[in-house]
Amino acid sequence: LTWERHTEFSTYTFFEHLQSAEKIGDRFAHAPVSRIPDRWREQIKGELLVAINLVVTPQPVDQASELLDTVFGDNTLVGGSLAGGGAAAWTDLTLDAQGCSRILVANDSLKPGRTGRLVQRLLEIETYRMMALMAFPLARAIAPEISDMEQELATIAGETTSITTLADEQHQLSQLTALAARIETMTARTDFRFSASRAYHALVEERIADLDETKLSGIQQLATFMDRRLSPAMRTCASVASRLDKLSEHISRASGLLHTRVEIAVQEQNQSLLASMESRVRMQTRLQETVEGLSAVAISYYLLGIVNYMLKAAAKVGSPVDPTLATGIAAPFVIGAVYYGVRQVRRRLTRAK
Repeated sequence: LTWERHTEFSTYTFFEHLQSAEKIGDRFAHAPVSRIPDRWREQIKGELLVAINLVVTPQPVDQASELLDTVFGDNTLVGGSLAGGGAAAWTDLTLDAQGCSRILVANDSLKPGRTGRLVQRLLEIETYRMMALMAFPLARAIAPEISDMEQELATIAGETTSITTLADEQHQLSQLTALAARIETMTARTDFRFSASRAYHALVEERIADLDETKLSGIQQLATFMDRRLSPAMRTCASVASRLDKLSEHISRASGLLHTRVEIAVQEQNQSLLASMESRVRMQTRLQETVEGLSAVAISYYLLGIVNYMLKAAAKVGSPVDPTLATGIAAPFVIGAVYYGVRQVRRRLTRAK
């Protein structure tokens, strides 16, 4: 038994030596894992993702080819000559009654160490292939939602050119913010799966390259099968991830433009408000100056009245000064002094504020 802990999964590899008289078909009918107690298997946490029954037979490729019908029946096979012709492998990539995919390896001339590495590569190819495909259902599930969000963004962008009021711009900005939140939630939910899928796909391609595979007559190569079946699924995942990233970029740009429009509109409103306030201040200043003039006139009027009464009283007691003439001569000086005094009082109050 070999146990390996990976980032997302664990692998258990059970080895069992074939008896010389044992038939290959019998060995595929009874995988090594079937000999493990059920209680032990039930204690393994997690879900079973990949189960492989791989048999290595020390036979030349021609002799092992005669066993293919017995092992795989009429199923379509995938395989090829491996390790520079030192071995060959076949599989039908379908599950048997035990839920295992079957791989038959004919070891013609490889040494034990190289045979072990070859077996490990074959097991890793199938394992990483299934791990890479975990992103495919997710990509298909979110693709319609991405299309809906793309259409929603196109609608919002189309309406942007026709809106004229600040309230409409703020409403559109809130719509874009809500859409951006949905996209960020989806990105957070899918980014790891898509990134892991790309990494697993790269590992599959590396392991296939390590096999040094060449074609066997009448059998589709493993590399060709992966290119035709796995690569399209990976391109679909990459396309969905790319659409999600571009959608996020487009929303970011649209939000930036709308933010700019809102800021400009707010600045224009502020400028208009400041201009209105300035106009009111000027009007208040003019009104205040008018009131000051009227106040000076009123104060001067009462002061001149008092002076006139005083001059009339003086004339009664024999003063030679004519009250009317003296009042008329004093009027400009009184008015000027009062006006000057009122302005000085206003300036002192302004400085105090």
